[in-house]
Amino acid sequence: MITPSDEFRAGGPLKQDLTSHVGPTALSMFTSTHYSGKDLNTKYRNGKPWKKVLGPVFVYLNSISSLEDPTTLWEDAKDQMSIEVNSWPYNFPQSEDFPSSDRRGTVSGQLLVGDKYISDKPMWASYAYVGLAAPGGVGSWQRDAMGYQFWVQANEEGHFLIENIRAGHYNLYAWVPGIVGDCRYDVIIHIQPGSDAKLGALVYEPPRNGPTLWEIGIPDRTAAEFFVPDTYPTLMNKLFINQSTHKFRQYGLWERYSDLYPKHDLIYTIGISNYHQDWFFAQVPRNMGNHTYQATTWQIKFEIENATPRTGNYTLQVALASASASELQVRFNDRRARRPHFRTRLIGRDNAIARHGIHGLYWFYSINVASRLLRQGNNTVYLTQSRSKSPVGGIMYDYIRLEGPPETGPSVE
Repeated sequence: MITPSDEFRAGGPLKQDLTSHVGPTALSMFTSTHYSGKDLNTKYRNGKPWKKVLGPVFVYLNSISSLEDPTTLWEDAKDQMSIEVNSWPYNFPQSEDFPSSDRRGTVSGQLLVGDKYISDKPMWASYAYVGLAAPGGVGSWQRDAMGYQFWVQANEEGHFLIENIRAGHYNLYAWVPGIVGDCRYDVIIHIQPGSDAKLGALVYEPPRNGPTLWEIGIPDRTAAEFFVPDTYPTLMNKLFINQSTHKFRQYGLWERYSDLYPKHDLIYTIGISNYHQDWFFAQVPRNMGNHTYQATTWQIKFEIENATPRTGNYTLQVALASASASELQVRFNDRRARRPHFRTRLIGRDNAIARHGIHGLYWFYSINVASRLLRQGNNTVYLTQSRSKSPVGGIMYDYIRLEGPPETGPSVE
Protein backbone atom coordinates (compact mmCIF):
# COMPACT_ATOMS: atom_id res chain seq x y z
CA MET A 1 0.00 0.00 0.00
CA ILE A 2 1.68 3.22 -1.17
CA THR A 3 0.30 6.55 0.05
CA PRO A 4 2.14 9.31 -1.84
CA SER A 5 0.79 12.12 0.36
CA ASP A 6 -0.45 12.29 3.94
CA GLU A 7 -2.34 15.54 3.35
CA PHE A 8 -5.71 13.89 4.06
CA ARG A 9 -4.61 11.99 7.16
CA ALA A 10 -5.68 13.14 10.61
CA GLY A 11 -3.42 14.20 13.45
CA GLY A 12 -0.28 15.49 11.77
CA PRO A 13 3.13 13.94 11.07
CA LEU A 14 3.42 11.98 14.32
CA LYS A 15 0.05 10.24 14.10
CA GLN A 16 0.53 6.48 14.32
CA ASP A 17 -1.80 3.93 12.81
CA LEU A 18 -2.17 0.28 11.92
CA THR A 19 -0.54 -0.96 8.72
CA SER A 20 -1.38 -4.65 8.98
CA HIS A 21 -4.00 -6.98 10.40
CA VAL A 22 -4.28 -10.64 11.39
CA GLY A 23 -2.81 -12.75 8.63
CA PRO A 24 -1.14 -11.30 5.51
CA THR A 25 -3.47 -8.30 5.41
CA ALA A 26 -2.09 -4.86 4.54
CA LEU A 27 -4.05 -1.82 5.68
CA SER A 28 -4.28 1.76 4.50
CA MET A 29 -5.99 3.67 7.31
CA PHE A 30 -7.55 6.92 6.11
CA THR A 31 -8.61 8.12 9.55
CA SER A 32 -8.83 6.51 12.98
CA THR A 33 -8.52 7.15 16.69
CA HIS A 34 -5.66 4.68 17.19
CA TYR A 35 -2.98 6.11 19.51
CA SER A 36 -5.11 9.21 20.12
CA GLY A 37 -8.58 8.30 21.37
CA LYS A 38 -11.76 10.26 20.89
CA ASP A 39 -9.80 13.54 20.67
CA LEU A 40 -9.33 12.67 17.00
CA ASN A 41 -12.92 11.77 16.20
CA THR A 42 -14.51 13.54 13.26
CA LYS A 43 -17.35 15.64 14.64
CA TYR A 44 -20.44 16.56 12.64
CA ARG A 45 -22.59 19.30 14.16
CA ASN A 46 -25.53 21.56 13.39
CA GLY A 47 -25.88 20.45 9.79
CA LYS A 48 -22.54 21.99 8.81
CA PRO A 49 -21.48 20.63 5.39
CA TRP A 50 -18.18 18.78 5.20
CA LYS A 51 -16.35 16.70 2.64
CA LYS A 52 -12.82 15.50 2.24
CA VAL A 53 -10.87 13.70 -0.47
CA LEU A 54 -9.12 10.59 0.87
CA GLY A 55 -6.28 9.28 -1.27
CA PRO A 56 -5.65 8.22 -3.95
CA VAL A 57 -3.71 5.26 -2.59
CA PHE A 58 -1.62 3.03 -4.86
CA VAL A 59 -1.91 -0.74 -4.41
CA TYR A 60 1.37 -2.06 -5.77
CA LEU A 61 1.69 -5.77 -6.54
CA ASN A 62 5.16 -6.97 -7.47
CA SER A 63 6.58 -10.45 -7.84
CA ILE A 64 9.77 -12.42 -8.40
CA SER A 65 10.61 -16.04 -9.05
CA SER A 66 11.03 -18.42 -6.15
CA LEU A 67 14.76 -18.53 -6.89
CA GLU A 68 15.31 -14.83 -6.23
CA ASP A 69 16.00 -13.06 -2.95
CA PRO A 70 12.62 -12.02 -1.44
CA THR A 71 14.14 -8.85 0.06
CA THR A 72 14.33 -7.43 -3.46
CA LEU A 73 10.53 -7.12 -3.36
CA TRP A 74 10.85 -4.67 -0.48
CA GLU A 75 13.58 -2.67 -2.17
CA ASP A 76 11.54 -2.53 -5.36
CA ALA A 77 8.47 -1.36 -3.42
CA LYS A 78 10.50 1.46 -1.85
CA ASP A 79 11.71 2.55 -5.26
CA GLN A 80 8.13 2.59 -6.51
CA MET A 81 7.10 4.64 -3.50
CA SER A 82 9.65 7.31 -4.45
CA ILE A 83 8.20 7.41 -7.96
CA GLU A 84 4.67 7.89 -6.62
CA VAL A 85 5.71 10.60 -4.15
CA ASN A 86 7.42 12.54 -6.93
CA SER A 87 4.28 12.20 -9.07
CA TRP A 88 2.05 13.88 -6.46
CA PRO A 89 -0.45 15.38 -6.96
CA TYR A 90 -1.62 12.91 -9.57
CA ASN A 91 -2.94 14.30 -12.85
CA PHE A 92 -5.50 11.56 -13.54
CA PRO A 93 -8.24 12.30 -10.92
CA GLN A 94 -11.06 14.16 -12.67
CA SER A 95 -12.93 15.28 -9.56
CA GLU A 96 -13.09 19.04 -9.05
CA ASP A 97 -12.40 18.32 -5.38
CA PHE A 98 -8.89 17.07 -6.20
CA PRO A 99 -6.81 20.07 -7.31
CA SER A 100 -3.96 19.60 -9.75
CA SER A 101 -0.51 21.05 -9.06
CA ASP A 102 -1.26 24.34 -10.84
CA ARG A 103 -4.22 24.88 -8.51
CA ARG A 104 -2.10 24.57 -5.39
CA GLY A 105 0.26 26.91 -3.56
CA THR A 106 3.62 27.07 -1.82
CA VAL A 107 4.90 28.41 1.52
CA SER A 108 8.55 28.88 2.45
CA GLY A 109 10.57 30.45 5.24
CA GLN A 110 13.08 29.88 8.00
CA LEU A 111 12.34 28.93 11.60
CA LEU A 112 14.61 30.07 14.41
CA VAL A 113 14.53 29.42 18.16
CA GLY A 114 14.92 32.27 20.62
CA ASP A 115 15.98 31.16 24.12
CA LYS A 116 18.30 33.53 25.95
CA TYR A 117 19.23 30.84 28.46
CA ILE A 118 20.80 28.79 25.67
CA SER A 119 22.08 31.47 23.27
CA ASP A 120 22.08 35.25 23.18
CA LYS A 121 21.14 35.07 19.49
CA PRO A 122 18.33 33.16 17.74
CA MET A 123 19.38 29.62 16.84
CA TRP A 124 18.51 27.54 13.82
CA ALA A 125 15.46 25.35 14.40
CA SER A 126 17.35 22.40 12.95
CA TYR A 127 15.16 19.70 11.43
CA ALA A 128 11.99 21.22 12.82
CA TYR A 129 8.66 19.79 11.74
CA VAL A 130 6.77 22.62 10.05
CA GLY A 131 3.26 22.36 8.72
CA LEU A 132 0.03 24.02 7.68
CA ALA A 133 -3.25 22.96 9.28
CA ALA A 134 -6.63 24.45 10.05
CA PRO A 135 -6.53 27.65 12.12
CA GLY A 136 -6.68 26.86 15.81
CA GLY A 137 -4.88 26.96 19.12
CA VAL A 138 -1.25 26.10 19.76
CA GLY A 139 -0.79 22.40 19.00
CA SER A 140 -4.37 21.98 17.77
CA TRP A 141 -3.12 20.18 14.65
CA GLN A 142 -2.62 16.91 16.54
CA ARG A 143 -6.35 16.78 17.28
CA ASP A 144 -7.53 17.87 13.82
CA ALA A 145 -9.33 15.15 11.86
CA MET A 146 -11.52 17.30 9.63
CA GLY A 147 -9.09 19.34 7.54
CA TYR A 148 -6.02 18.81 5.38
CA GLN A 149 -2.48 19.12 6.71
CA PHE A 150 0.81 19.73 4.88
CA TRP A 151 4.06 18.98 6.71
CA VAL A 152 7.77 19.00 5.92
CA GLN A 153 10.95 18.73 7.95
CA ALA A 154 13.20 21.78 7.84
CA ASN A 155 16.88 21.50 7.01
CA GLU A 156 19.74 22.02 9.45
CA GLU A 157 19.42 25.81 9.19
CA GLY A 158 15.67 25.76 9.75
CA HIS A 159 14.72 26.54 6.15
CA PHE A 160 11.49 24.93 4.97
CA LEU A 161 9.52 24.66 1.73
CA ILE A 162 5.95 23.35 1.73
CA GLU A 163 4.61 22.61 -1.74
CA ASN A 164 1.35 21.44 -3.31
CA ILE A 165 -0.87 23.06 -0.69
CA ARG A 166 -4.59 23.07 -1.33
CA ALA A 167 -6.26 26.47 -1.51
CA GLY A 168 -7.61 27.49 1.88
CA HIS A 169 -6.92 29.25 5.16
CA TYR A 170 -4.26 27.90 7.51
CA ASN A 171 -2.09 28.52 10.53
CA LEU A 172 1.56 27.56 10.35
CA TYR A 173 2.59 25.21 13.17
CA ALA A 174 5.92 23.71 14.14
CA TRP A 175 7.82 21.82 16.78
CA VAL A 176 11.57 21.43 17.11
CA PRO A 177 13.37 18.23 18.19
CA GLY A 178 15.25 19.02 21.39
CA ILE A 179 13.03 22.01 22.23
CA VAL A 180 9.88 21.87 24.38
CA GLY A 181 6.46 23.10 23.39
CA ASP A 182 4.60 23.97 20.21
CA CYS A 183 5.05 26.87 17.82
CA ARG A 184 2.24 28.65 16.00
CA TYR A 185 2.55 31.57 13.59
CA ASP A 186 -0.43 33.69 14.58
CA VAL A 187 -1.09 35.20 11.15
CA ILE A 188 -3.67 33.33 9.06
CA ILE A 189 -2.08 32.21 5.79
CA HIS A 190 -4.36 32.39 2.76
CA ILE A 191 -3.41 29.96 0.00
CA GLN A 192 -4.69 30.66 -3.51
CA PRO A 193 -4.08 28.57 -6.65
CA GLY A 194 -0.52 29.29 -7.77
CA SER A 195 0.33 31.44 -4.73
CA ASP A 196 3.87 31.51 -3.32
CA ALA A 197 4.01 32.82 0.26
CA LYS A 198 7.50 33.71 1.47
CA LEU A 199 7.37 34.16 5.25
CA GLY A 200 11.01 35.01 5.85
CA ALA A 201 12.57 34.33 9.27
CA LEU A 202 10.20 33.37 12.09
CA VAL A 203 11.41 33.15 15.69
CA TYR A 204 9.87 30.61 18.06
CA GLU A 205 10.27 31.43 21.74
CA PRO A 206 9.71 28.17 23.64
CA PRO A 207 8.37 28.01 27.20
CA ARG A 208 11.11 29.29 29.46
CA ASN A 209 11.08 31.30 32.70
CA GLY A 210 14.54 30.74 34.13
CA PRO A 211 17.84 28.84 33.90
CA THR A 212 17.84 25.05 33.88
CA LEU A 213 18.60 23.53 37.28
CA TRP A 214 18.10 19.96 36.12
CA GLU A 215 16.35 18.00 33.40
CA ILE A 216 15.21 14.44 32.72
CA GLY A 217 14.82 13.05 29.21
CA ILE A 218 15.01 14.49 25.71
CA PRO A 219 12.22 16.77 24.44
CA ASP A 220 11.33 14.79 21.33
CA ARG A 221 7.68 13.86 22.10
CA THR A 222 8.48 10.22 22.81
CA ALA A 223 9.53 8.14 25.81
CA ALA A 224 12.04 6.18 23.73
CA GLU A 225 15.09 7.36 25.69
CA PHE A 226 13.82 5.91 28.97
CA PHE A 227 14.17 2.38 30.33
CA VAL A 228 12.18 -0.20 28.39
CA PRO A 229 12.36 -3.63 30.06
CA ASP A 230 12.55 -7.05 28.47
CA THR A 231 9.14 -8.63 28.04
CA TYR A 232 8.11 -12.03 29.32
CA PRO A 233 9.53 -14.92 27.25
CA THR A 234 6.03 -16.31 26.65
CA LEU A 235 4.90 -13.00 25.14
CA MET A 236 8.00 -12.16 23.12
CA ASN A 237 7.68 -11.07 19.51
CA LYS A 238 10.84 -12.44 17.92
CA LEU A 239 10.71 -9.85 15.16
CA PHE A 240 11.99 -7.21 17.59
CA ILE A 241 14.62 -9.20 19.47
CA ASN A 242 17.96 -7.34 19.60
CA GLN A 243 16.41 -4.20 18.12
CA SER A 244 16.88 -1.58 20.82
CA THR A 245 15.02 1.14 18.92
CA HIS A 246 11.93 -1.10 18.69
CA LYS A 247 12.16 -2.72 22.10
CA PHE A 248 8.92 -1.05 23.21
CA ARG A 249 6.97 -3.01 20.57
CA GLN A 250 6.51 -5.98 22.89
CA TYR A 251 3.30 -6.97 24.63
CA GLY A 252 2.80 -6.76 28.38
CA LEU A 253 5.65 -4.37 29.23
CA TRP A 254 3.43 -2.45 31.65
CA GLU A 255 3.33 -5.48 33.97
CA ARG A 256 7.11 -5.38 34.32
CA TYR A 257 6.86 -2.24 36.47
CA SER A 258 5.34 -4.28 39.30
CA ASP A 259 8.10 -6.87 38.91
CA LEU A 260 10.82 -4.25 39.18
CA TYR A 261 9.12 -2.19 41.90
CA PRO A 262 7.03 -4.72 43.87
CA LYS A 263 6.76 -2.68 47.08
CA HIS A 264 8.32 0.74 46.57
CA ASP A 265 7.97 3.13 43.65
CA LEU A 266 10.66 4.61 41.45
CA ILE A 267 13.08 7.08 43.04
CA TYR A 268 15.26 9.18 40.75
CA THR A 269 18.17 11.20 42.16
CA ILE A 270 19.46 14.12 40.12
CA GLY A 271 23.20 13.86 39.51
CA ILE A 272 23.29 10.15 40.34
CA SER A 273 20.52 8.38 38.44
CA ASN A 274 20.59 7.84 34.69
CA TYR A 275 17.27 8.18 32.90
CA HIS A 276 18.27 5.55 30.31
CA GLN A 277 18.34 2.91 33.06
CA ASP A 278 16.55 4.39 36.06
CA TRP A 279 13.40 6.01 34.64
CA PHE A 280 10.75 3.46 33.63
CA PHE A 281 9.21 4.33 30.27
CA ALA A 282 5.64 4.52 31.61
CA GLN A 283 4.15 5.43 34.99
CA VAL A 284 1.46 2.79 35.41
CA PRO A 285 -0.43 1.35 38.41
CA ARG A 286 1.12 -1.42 40.50
CA ASN A 287 -0.45 -4.85 40.13
CA MET A 288 -1.57 -5.90 43.62
CA GLY A 289 -3.02 -9.24 42.51
CA ASN A 290 -6.63 -10.38 42.25
CA HIS A 291 -7.19 -7.90 39.41
CA THR A 292 -6.58 -4.91 41.68
CA TYR A 293 -4.17 -2.05 41.02
CA GLN A 294 -2.63 0.70 43.10
CA ALA A 295 -1.75 4.28 42.20
CA THR A 296 1.98 5.00 42.02
CA THR A 297 4.08 7.94 43.19
CA TRP A 298 7.51 8.56 41.72
CA GLN A 299 10.10 10.74 43.44
CA ILE A 300 12.69 13.10 42.00
CA LYS A 301 15.31 14.00 44.61
CA PHE A 302 17.55 17.02 44.08
CA GLU A 303 19.50 19.72 45.87
CA ILE A 304 19.14 23.49 45.68
CA GLU A 305 21.68 26.01 46.84
CA ASN A 306 20.73 29.47 48.09
CA ALA A 307 16.98 28.83 48.03
CA THR A 308 15.24 31.64 49.90
CA PRO A 309 11.75 33.14 49.55
CA ARG A 310 13.33 36.26 48.09
CA THR A 311 14.86 34.58 45.06
CA GLY A 312 11.60 34.41 43.11
CA ASN A 313 9.51 31.53 41.86
CA TYR A 314 10.70 28.41 40.10
CA THR A 315 9.10 26.61 37.13
CA LEU A 316 8.62 22.91 36.51
CA GLN A 317 8.20 22.20 32.81
CA VAL A 318 6.50 18.85 32.20
CA ALA A 319 5.99 17.37 28.73
CA LEU A 320 4.04 14.14 28.39
CA ALA A 321 4.45 11.81 25.42
CA SER A 322 1.24 9.95 26.22
CA ALA A 323 -1.68 9.86 28.63
CA SER A 324 -4.29 7.13 28.98
CA ALA A 325 -7.10 7.41 31.54
CA SER A 326 -4.64 9.07 33.89
CA GLU A 327 -4.20 12.00 36.25
CA LEU A 328 -0.87 13.53 37.16
CA GLN A 329 -0.55 15.14 40.57
CA VAL A 330 2.58 17.07 41.56
CA ARG A 331 3.65 17.80 45.13
CA PHE A 332 6.80 19.41 46.48
CA ASN A 333 8.47 18.17 49.68
CA ASP A 334 5.17 16.95 51.15
CA ARG A 335 3.95 13.65 49.80
CA ARG A 336 0.90 13.68 52.05
CA ALA A 337 -0.30 17.17 51.19
CA ARG A 338 -4.09 16.87 50.91
CA ARG A 339 -4.17 19.12 47.88
CA PRO A 340 -1.50 18.65 45.23
CA HIS A 341 0.34 21.76 44.16
CA PHE A 342 -0.65 20.89 40.61
CA ARG A 343 -2.98 18.35 39.00
CA THR A 344 -4.03 17.66 35.44
CA ARG A 345 -7.33 15.98 36.36
CA LEU A 346 -8.38 13.09 34.13
CA ILE A 347 -6.57 13.25 30.78
CA GLY A 348 -5.87 11.08 27.77
CA ARG A 349 -7.41 8.22 25.83
CA ASP A 350 -4.60 7.40 23.40
CA ASN A 351 -4.06 3.88 24.79
CA ALA A 352 -0.46 3.90 23.57
CA ILE A 353 0.75 1.75 26.47
CA ALA A 354 -1.61 -1.11 25.61
CA ARG A 355 -0.90 -0.76 21.88
CA HIS A 356 2.88 -1.19 22.31
CA GLY A 357 3.48 2.46 21.47
CA ILE A 358 6.13 4.84 22.74
CA HIS A 359 4.01 7.96 22.37
CA GLY A 360 0.45 9.10 21.80
CA LEU A 361 -0.79 12.68 21.97
CA TYR A 362 1.50 15.36 23.37
CA TRP A 363 0.64 17.26 26.55
CA PHE A 364 2.62 20.16 27.99
CA TYR A 365 2.37 21.85 31.40
CA SER A 366 4.31 24.82 32.72
CA ILE A 367 3.95 24.66 36.50
CA ASN A 368 4.67 27.69 38.66
CA VAL A 369 6.51 26.67 41.84
CA ALA A 370 6.44 29.19 44.66
CA SER A 371 9.87 29.50 46.24
CA ARG A 372 8.38 28.78 49.68
CA LEU A 373 7.71 25.20 48.50
CA LEU A 374 11.43 24.54 48.09
CA ARG A 375 14.25 24.77 50.58
CA GLN A 376 17.98 25.02 50.65
CA GLY A 377 19.54 21.58 50.44
CA ASN A 378 17.57 18.42 49.75
CA ASN A 379 14.20 18.57 47.99
CA THR A 380 11.79 16.05 46.52
CA VAL A 381 9.20 16.29 43.76
CA TYR A 382 6.42 13.71 44.07
CA LEU A 383 4.73 12.68 40.83
CA THR A 384 1.55 10.70 41.45
CA GLN A 385 -0.43 8.94 38.75
CA SER A 386 -3.61 8.70 40.82
CA ARG A 387 -5.89 6.67 38.53
CA SER A 388 -5.64 2.91 38.92
CA LYS A 389 -8.70 1.28 37.38
CA SER A 390 -6.81 -0.16 34.42
CA PRO A 391 -3.40 -1.84 34.24
CA VAL A 392 -2.69 -0.02 30.96
CA GLY A 393 -3.79 3.42 32.11
CA GLY A 394 -0.89 5.73 32.78
CA ILE A 395 1.56 8.35 31.60
CA MET A 396 4.62 8.36 29.41
CA TYR A 397 6.89 11.29 30.12
CA ASP A 398 8.69 13.07 27.33
CA TYR A 399 10.76 15.57 29.30
CA ILE A 400 10.89 17.26 32.72
CA ARG A 401 12.87 20.40 33.56
CA LEU A 402 13.16 22.47 36.71
CA GLU A 403 14.01 26.10 36.08
CA GLY A 404 15.35 28.53 38.62
CA PRO A 405 13.92 32.01 39.20
CA PRO A 406 14.16 34.38 36.22
CA GLU A 407 17.40 36.24 35.76
CA THR A 408 17.56 39.88 34.74
CA GLY A 409 19.33 40.66 31.50
CA PRO A 410 20.69 38.20 28.91
CA SER A 411 22.02 34.92 30.21
CA VAL A 412 23.47 31.83 28.55
CA GLU A 413 23.55 28.49 30.37
